[in-house]
Formats: sequence, structure tokens, C-alpha cells
Amino acid sequence: SRLDKLNFQLSTGYTVNVPSDDPVKTGSILRLRSSVKETEQYLRNTDHAISWLEATDTVLQELVNVIHRARDLAIQGANGTNDEAARRALADEVQQLAYSVEGLANSTHTGRYLFAGQSVGERPFSEITDGSLDFEYNGDSNRISYEIGVGSPLSVSINGEAVFKPIFDTLRDLHSSLQAGTGDSSIIERLDDAMDNVLSNVAEVGALQNRVGLANERLKDLRLNVVTLLGESQNIDYAETIMNLKTEEFIYQTALSVGARIIQPTLVD
Repeated sequence: SRLDKLNFQLSTGYTVNVPSDDPVKTGSILRLRSSVKETEQYLRNTDHAISWLEATDTVLQELVNVIHRARDLAIQGANGTNDEAARRALADEVQQLAYSVEGLANSTHTGRYLFAGQSVGERPFSEITDGSLDFEYNGDSNRISYEIGVGSPLSVSINGEAVFKPIFDTLRDLHSSLQAGTGDSSIIERLDDAMDNVLSNVAEVGALQNRVGLANERLKDLRLNVVTLLGESQNIDYAETIMNLKTEEFIYQTALSVGARIIQPTLVD
């Protein structure tokens, strides 16, 4: 029986293979295994959160460039020396900028819309009337969250309507004023406000990235510690187990030899 148990331990690599081997240690091993699985799931959550935040940050950085260009066009449009052809050219570029913003607002990550709230399967922004540069929001104000620890949810999405709607409205009004040839002194100020709003969200995303990064490193250290404890609890010492196996094999062979000499069958038997 002892020989069979040692052989089984060598084949599995574990000291405890069934609860009856060591009931006390079995409970500890099961708790450690559960902790490893839990930590690995939190690690996967942090990986998903980091990926989502990186995609969001990329879109916001591109949006900053678009607003910068729109501001340049607004300044050019405010020049009273522009003729109708020049204003039309500026208006056409503003229109294309609005469609660029629409593309950014409808960005996806792993098949889900970044700025639709929890309605990740629904296109968040669509133009109400073709060519009007008037866009409506189809998402919701809820935020995507990931559990990165016990009772520690982290919201990773931002409010798409709050970020993009002011930009759409400002570009629409800029486009209309350029077409009509009437200046609007508030356009540049509104673009500056929109820029401040975007930069505020960029800062928030950066802070979230730092938090998730720290959580990810902490979880990796925790997993290493738990896996080490689990290995110490359930993994065999191969050198010691092989030595014990050889000892049991010697005892077993000796017992068979002694038994054979004590009971020697004869031809009469």
C-alpha cells in the first residue's frame, strides 16, 4: 500500500491526491487553488482595463489634434478679408473635420464601442440629417467597470456625450457661420472649452492607467506568492520521494523473499 501510494505521488507530482491522504492539508490546498484562480481572473480584468484605457487615450489624443485644426480654421474664418470661395473652402474642411470627429466618437475596441456607455453594441453617434452636421447620441451615461480586486470596481469608460456633443455643436455652428459669411466670436471660446474638457478626460484616463498598472503589478506579486505557497503545500520533493520509494521497494522484496523461504512448497505439496 505504501509502495503504491509513493508510485502514485511520483506520477502526479502531488503529495495529496485524494482528501483521505491528508484531510487538513486538503482544505488548505483547496483554499490556495481558489485564491490562485481568483487572482488570475483579477489579472485578466486589469489587462482588459489597460487595453480599453489605451484605446481611449489614443482616440482622445487624435481628438485634440482635430480641435486644434478647427480652432485654426475658426481664426482664419474670422478674418474679414476672406472672399466667398475662401469661406467655402474653410467650411468644406470644417465639414470633413466633423466627420472625422464622428469616426473618432464611434471608435471600437475588440468589437465594442468605446463611447457608448454600457450600450457597447450600439453605434453611439449618428447624423440626424445628411449634411447638416447635427449628430445625436444613441448610447447611455453608464460606465464600463472592471473588478480589479475584492470589492474594488474600476470605471474605465468616459461619457461620450459629454465629450463629443459640444464639439459637434461647435463645428456645426462654425460651418454655418462660414457658409453665411457671418462671424461668430464665441466659436473660438467654445472650442477652447471643448479642448479643456477633452484634456480633462485625458488626465482622468492617464490617472486610471496608473492605478490599473499598479494593481496589475500587485496582483502579479500576489499570484507569485500564492503559487509558491501552493507548491510548497501540494508538490512532492522528488529526491525524497524517490528515496522513500526505493526503501519501500527493498522492504517489499525482502518480505517476499522471507515469505518464500519460510513456506517452501514441495512436490508432495
